[in-house]
Amino acid sequence: MRILQIDKKTCLITLVPEIPDDLWHLERVIEKGDLVSGATDRKIKPREQGEKNLRVKLFLEIEVEKVDFHRETGNLRVTGAIRGGKPADLVEIGASHSIEIELGKNVKIKKKELKRFQMERLEKASAATKKGKVLLVVLDDERADLALLKEFELQKKGIIRSGKSGKQFESKSGIGNYFKEIVDRVKELKAEKVVFAGPGFTRESLKKWIDDRGEKGQFYFASTNSTGVTGLNELLKGSALDKITSEMQLVKETKLVERIFAEVGKNSGLVEYGVEQVSDAVGKGAVQQLLVADETMLENRASVEELMDKTEKMGGEVHLVSAGHEAGKKLVSIGGIAALLRFKIQ
Repeated sequence: MRILQIDKKTCLITLVPEIPDDLWHLERVIEKGDLVSGATDRKIKPREQGEKNLRVKLFLEIEVEKVDFHRETGNLRVTGAIRGGKPADLVEIGASHSIEIELGKNVKIKKKELKRFQMERLEKASAATKKGKVLLVVLDDERADLALLKEFELQKKGIIRSGKSGKQFESKSGIGNYFKEIVDRVKELKAEKVVFAGPGFTRESLKKWIDDRGEKGQFYFASTNSTGVTGLNELLKGSALDKITSEMQLVKETKLVERIFAEVGKNSGLVEYGVEQVSDAVGKGAVQQLLVADETMLENRASVEELMDKTEKMGGEVHLVSAGHEAGKKLVSIGGIAALLRFKIQ
């Protein structure tokens, strides 16, 4: 995401979404009552009987009633009443219309209030766009699982099987072919940083194979106890990724949710979950970090945003957690909202 302007006084944001994840962010930032401006096509009714409808390019400002992001198609649609636009003679003030927010095109968002967590989300999205691709490869001597580390999810990129078959695989050519297939796939995905991980000796053998052949790239190696999806999630929860993905949201969210469950398990008294319990903790100024699943926020926007605002005003941090990955699903399982506390409350 390329941010062109954030004017805190007028609550005006001007930006250009650059990757599909940027549209996902914008769905969480744009809310009912915002004014969104952008280019759009609109069907114009004929002025005289017998003439055909015209489809013309307009620049419209609409007051938002509804926001829909379809991850499958990558479309973000904002619907509402037209409040202004150009050319003026073709603009029907008050008529309902939708603007498709597209990658690579400017969009302006005028808000009634620009909240801190919204600005932070946009700024993190902008920083994440510049980080480039990070590819995780978890392997043993039988299979390698590949996944791109997106800011808010793991995007699986396939499985490579070694074809292990006794002595034939154990030969240098057998395991070499397996390693070559992995590295060739890594090159195809054009990741800027690659983390190879797994249990046992296969990971170290791959490292030596890469070094011996002088393969170029930002390669990192880490240890996990498992392979497959379990190994990928173990990699996220551990510390190995910190040096290259210290600010990436998925890693941060996963660790925060794991901390929530750890505190629950210890019965420490330093965590609350569920709307009623968290609301009470916020009211007492006890919340240090508030975690909210995005789908919970969207389903109960008014009440949940009130809690988010109160938390920030009392010096707490607010984290919107994607319900699309494992950590988010775990948060949803306990009500979609939880808080780490500064102190125990009665």
